[in-house]
Amino acid sequence: MLRIIVDGSADMPDGWAEEFQFEILPMPIQIGEKTYYQGEDIDTKLFYELLEDKSVQPKSAAPSPTRIAKFIEKVADFGDTVLSLNVSGKMSSTVTMARHAARDLKDKMEMVVFDSEAGSAVLAFMAREARLREKAGESLEEILSVLERIRDKVMVVLTVDSLEFARRSGRVGTLKAALTSLLKIKPIVTLNEGALDVSELVRTRRKSLESIVSQVEGRFGKTPVKIAIVHAHDQESADILKEMVEKALNTVETVFTELSISVAANLGPKTVGIVAMPDQI
Repeated sequence: MLRIIVDGSADMPDGWAEEFQFEILPMPIQIGEKTYYQGEDIDTKLFYELLEDKSVQPKSAAPSPTRIAKFIEKVADFGDTVLSLNVSGKMSSTVTMARHAARDLKDKMEMVVFDSEAGSAVLAFMAREARLREKAGESLEEILSVLERIRDKVMVVLTVDSLEFARRSGRVGTLKAALTSLLKIKPIVTLNEGALDVSELVRTRRKSLESIVSQVEGRFGKTPVKIAIVHAHDQESADILKEMVEKALNTVETVFTELSISVAANLGPKTVGIVAMPDQI
């Protein structure tokens, strides 16, 4: 049987994991002196409650190969094939840890590790596509080929409330973060070759949402697209973004999802954005 695993950086609507039969690998989050594992002893409600203490500096990390191997042994059986879909290797060492776990498990099962070169809802879209194609009778090789095409065509563009969380996590430099905070500028962050880069700076939240939609429209035009609107504790902005998206783009599917804790820890509350991919891969 094909077991599909996504790591905890994946963002998805409620019910997808059950409907499309994939498992979510818990990711460690360090807050203060304590390490939590999302989905086990911390959820988004507790996470944002802890962030009310402004001295708290959450840090995401990669699970160890041993922990990954134990998780897979719990959800898979001897002789299964495991497809592990992971956050970009340029943003986390999780994919490297998963490859070490695959070597540890090689006598028990085949484990194929796929670097999404992305994260967030990209992983959920990939996992769903993999399951649907597996049920349609496609081979693992055919599924991997489709995932590579998704990886090449997907777009991720976000606006963050500030760069402070990204500075703490090492995603941007201290000077750039300080300047955007001082000037109250809203940065636009775009996925580029597996890493997140600041692509634009705008003055207001409204302008940042308009910029996000404009970038996606510039990329896809009127091509039919599937959209995930992602947000970190900011449903109001996500609702506004949805209205903009449906006016500007040729959407065949639009889903909402909160950013996972491991992503929100790096980008901060009130991050909002779009994950877009063409309907036809």
